[in-house]
Amino acid sequence: MTSTVPAVGELSGPSVLDALLRPRSVAMIGASRNPSALGGRPLGFMARYGFAGKVYPVNGRGGEVQGVPAYASIMDVPGPVDLALVMVRAELVPQVLRDCAAAGVRVAVIFSSGFGEGAGAGGGLLEPLAAELAAAGMRVLGPNCEGLASLPAAAPLTFSPVLDVDASGTRLRPGSIAVLSQSGGLGFAVAQWGTEAGLDFSYIISTGNEYDLDTVELAGCLVELQDTDIVIMLIEGVRDLAEFARVGDRFSQAGKRLVVTKLGQTPPGARGAYAHTRHVTGDLAEYTSLFRAHGILEANSEEELIDVVQAIAKSRKLGTSELPAGARIGIATTSGGAGVWLADACAARGLTVPELSAPVQELLKAHMPPFGSPVNPVDLTAQLTAGGTVVPALQVLTESGEVDAVVLVTSLSSAGRLERDAAALTELVARSGLPIFIFTYTRPAPSCVQILQDLGVPWYTSAARAARGLAALVPVGTAQ
Repeated sequence: MTSTVPAVGELSGPSVLDALLRPRSVAMIGASRNPSALGGRPLGFMARYGFAGKVYPVNGRGGEVQGVPAYASIMDVPGPVDLALVMVRAELVPQVLRDCAAAGVRVAVIFSSGFGEGAGAGGGLLEPLAAELAAAGMRVLGPNCEGLASLPAAAPLTFSPVLDVDASGTRLRPGSIAVLSQSGGLGFAVAQWGTEAGLDFSYIISTGNEYDLDTVELAGCLVELQDTDIVIMLIEGVRDLAEFARVGDRFSQAGKRLVVTKLGQTPPGARGAYAHTRHVTGDLAEYTSLFRAHGILEANSEEELIDVVQAIAKSRKLGTSELPAGARIGIATTSGGAGVWLADACAARGLTVPELSAPVQELLKAHMPPFGSPVNPVDLTAQLTAGGTVVPALQVLTESGEVDAVVLVTSLSSAGRLERDAAALTELVARSGLPIFIFTYTRPAPSCVQILQDLGVPWYTSAARAARGLAALVPVGTAQ
C-alpha cells in the first residue's frame, strides 16, 4: 500500500511523538455509554490504569459517558487535545478527521474498519484528505487498528481485552520492549504471552491499514528512545524495503535489537493479508535476505518470538553481554539424558559444548557424587535433587573462563525445588557476568515459576527452546 498522506515532518519531532506515546489529553470520539462495547472500553481502561492526563469523551448526544462529562463534537472540547481516538462508522471518519485537524489535534488513531479491507469497500474514503491533513500537521494511526498502549504513560488507548485488568487479572508493567504490529489482535497477544514469561513492555502499537504512520517509521522513532531496547515487529508487508534496511542498521548501531515476524509467507497467507489490512506481502526471499544483511532477528512462530525475546531482554536486564559466534555453552544437569538433549540442540544452533579442562573437571568433582561426570555436559546426577545444591557447580562453570554461557538443566516439577537454592542463585546471577539460563525438563510447579520470575533469568521447558534462546544472543550475521 502506498502512503496517501504527504510528509508532514519527522514523527520524531517532540510534539507529535509525545502526543502519540505520552499524550497529556485524549479525546474519545464515538465513546460509548456501554463500558463493554468496543467504543466504551478505552474510557474504563484509562481510569483503571490511572491515566493522569485529561480525557474528553465525544458523543453526539453530549451529557455524560460512563460518569464523565461528554461533548457533542471535538470542536466543543474545552482544552487542547494531543490525541484523538476515532471510533465512528467509516463514512463519518473523513469529517471527523477534518474536525480534528481544525481543532489542533496532533495524532488521530482510527479504530474504524471499512477502508478497503475485506471485499474492498471504502478503499478511497480517506484519499481526498491527504493535503488537508498534511497542511494541519496531523498524523494518523490506522485505520482498522486496535490502537495502542503506552505503559510509561499509563495510557491503554485500545479496546484490546489484554488491557482489561478486571477481566484478565493482569496489569501490564512498564518495561523496555515495544511491539509494533499491523495486526492489532496479534500485537496485544504478544504482550500477553510475554507477560506470562516475565517480560515487561514500553509501547504496544497496532497500525492496521497504515494510511499514514507505519511500522517502519515507528520503529525508526522507537530506536531513539531511552526507555526501549527491543522492538518486536509483526508485519504482513512494508511499503519501503530500503527504509526498513536503514532502520535495521540503526538498531545495530545503537546496540539494540529488532525482532521481526513476517506474516503472509504463502499464497493463501498473502491473500488473507491483503484482505486483512490491504498490505502486499511481497517476496519472502527478499525479506529474509534483508533481515540477515541488516542485523534483524527473525522469529517464525509465537513460541520462537517469545523464546528469543526473553533471552535477549532478561540477559540485557542482568547486564550480560551478547555471545560470540560458536559460543561455548556450559551445561550443568541433574539428568544425564536431558543434558545430552540440550547439547545436541546447542550444536544444531551452531553453538559449542566444549569438553572442560582437567583442572576445571577436578573442581567440579567436589560438587557431585563419584558416579557423576564433569566433562560437559556436567552430570550432577539426580542425587542432587534429593539434597545438596547445584550452585557450587554453576559457580565453577561461570568462573572457569572456558564457557560463554551456562545452563542449569533440572526438574522443577515439585513445589519447593528451587527454594533452598534461590538466595544463592540470585547472588550468582547478579555477579557472574555470564548469561545463565534454566531448562526444566518437566513442567514447573507454580512456586518454581515464581522463583524463576524473581531470578529474572531466561527459562525454558524444552532443549530446543533453550538452545534457540541462547542462539538469539549471537548477533545476526555473526553465526557460524
